[in-house]
Amino acid sequence: MDSFLLDTNAVLDFLKGEEKIKAVFQTEMKDKPRFVSEITRMELLGYPDISPDEEAIINRFLSQVEILPCDEVVVNRVIQLRRMTKKLKLPDAIIAATAIEYHLVLVSRDSVFNLSLPELQIINPNNSTTND
Repeated sequence: MDSFLLDTNAVLDFLKGEEKIKAVFQTEMKDKPRFVSEITRMELLGYPDISPDEEAIINRFLSQVEILPCDEVVVNRVIQLRRMTKKLKLPDAIIAATAIEYHLVLVSRDSVFNLSLPELQIINPNNSTTND
C-alpha cells in the first residue's frame, strides 16, 4: 500500500480546486495515507499576507494529514542530497529527503525533482506519471 508525501504546491493546488491534483487525490491517493513535511507546514502558514480565512482552510487541511518532522535521519539525507546536486534548494531537499526516508511517493509538480534521485518516487499531477 503506497503512502504519499504532498509537496507545498500540491497542497496549494488542491486547496484551489485544481482539476489535475483533484484527480490524483481521487485515484492514486484514494483512501491511502497522506503526509506533509514540517517544511510544507512552514511554507503554507508562513506566507506574509495570509488571511485569517486562508489560515483556517490550511489548518483544516493540515489536521487531516500527518506532519512529518525533520529529524536527524532526514537531516542526514538532506546533507547527502545537497552534496549530490547543486540544483536542489534546501526546502526541496528537505521534501525529497522526507519522502525517501519515510518511503513515500512524492506528489509534486515541481520539475526540480526530475533530477536523478533513484530512490525518489514521484507523481507529477501535470502529467500523472510515477517516476520510480
